[in-house]
Amino acid sequence: MRYEEFEPQFWRRADDSRITTIEWFTKLFSDVDMISLVATEESVVVGFLIARDAPVPPVYKPGGPTALVDDVCVLEGRWMDVGKHVLLRAKEALRAYGWAQIVVVGAHKDIEKMSFLESADLSLASTWWTSAT
Repeated sequence: MRYEEFEPQFWRRADDSRITTIEWFTKLFSDVDMISLVATEESVVVGFLIARDAPVPPVYKPGGPTALVDDVCVLEGRWMDVGKHVLLRAKEALRAYGWAQIVVVGAHKDIEKMSFLESADLSLASTWWTSAT
């Protein structure tokens, strides 16, 4: 997993990650309160996006509910076409359901994804720093 290489502490895979990943995504894709999109080409998955409601601290007022996109992935080199497509479709669906803001999670060192998000008119709002305790 590339993200584990980027930050081994934060994105360290669990020993049973293969099994728990399947269980986790099965749960996410079946949750009716989530927006789930899957991009395919000739029956091959080339990308996906999952958005869910994210509580906003009461000290902030973004103008409505916030959607957290913690899981968005496309094949390497496909952010500008597949990534753009799933993000645009997600924003359309989120807007239709009344969400006012979208927050997308990504690794700072994932240069391709970060460049895409910037080109898609998302702005960098926060960074997290991590360390073992």
